[in-house]
Amino acid sequence: MDFITKRCILGAFLIIAINAQEGAHPSSQEDSSHNQQPSAEEIKKHLEHVVDSYVDRDKDGYVTVEELKDWIKFIHERGLQESVDQQWMYYEPQVEELLTWEGYNPEQKEVLTWDKYKNLTFPEYLFEETKKPEDLANLKDMLRRSERRWKLADVNGDGVLTKEEFRELLHPEESARVGEVLVLEAIEDMDSDKNNEVSLEEYMEHLKKVSGGEKEDSSWAPAQQNHFTNYLDKNKDGALNKDEVKDWILPSQDRHEGEAWHLVSMVDSDRDTKITKHDITANPQFFVGLIPSDYHMQHHSNQRTKDEF
Repeated sequence: MDFITKRCILGAFLIIAINAQEGAHPSSQEDSSHNQQPSAEEIKKHLEHVVDSYVDRDKDGYVTVEELKDWIKFIHERGLQESVDQQWMYYEPQVEELLTWEGYNPEQKEVLTWDKYKNLTFPEYLFEETKKPEDLANLKDMLRRSERRWKLADVNGDGVLTKEEFRELLHPEESARVGEVLVLEAIEDMDSDKNNEVSLEEYMEHLKKVSGGEKEDSSWAPAQQNHFTNYLDKNKDGALNKDEVKDWILPSQDRHEGEAWHLVSMVDSDRDTKITKHDITANPQFFVGLIPSDYHMQHHSNQRTKDEF
């Protein structure tokens, strides 16, 4: 599932939750405000504030693709870094003296060892309590892949990860160097005959495993086959090689710009490639993803967001 689709689905679920809340009886006054879903009116106000304060940078009353792209990139990066920060704290890294690239003076840094990461992520009891051979094989394969990712993220091969390297372990899609592992993993997941290519049959079989109820629609399979044949299989030989899988998994296009174009196209009725604040607030199901995840709790004191952006 691509970055754009995830945001659209998130928006749809939030709107459904909001509508359900508005049709329900008010909850007790003892409920704290941060445990409540924002109302439709609150979402509209949040979107208005986001557009006025951050997105419409030149204050001309319009939102361009470039302005939207910059904001999408900002909230994506901040959310990713907050996720890394939380997981880094969970593993309780230790402080060690490391030699810097610039010289021989040691520098004290927090680092995470492979043994600690493995023991917390794949504790022994998981293997002992997993009885089904298929489940045990999958668990061992997850450990193998994690170790491979670890070695790729460990830039200097010293056996420990700094926080910067840990980020690449968690999010290889953000790293030009480590991202290649996602291509290998994708091929491993689909290439059932182990010939280092992904045939149409293998592609379709994999999609059926990972897709939900949408695969029951009669138009689903033909659409996926058409996408494989006309877009993914560049050389038209009936299979995806490593380069073609890479173009699919790690497209060279700026995904933030792609999402911005997608969102603008959803409401740009006059096709002038720019939209208004009203276009955005009138279609929250598309644009609710522009609101930072913690925004409803901090919109009265949002200096942090302003400073970061």
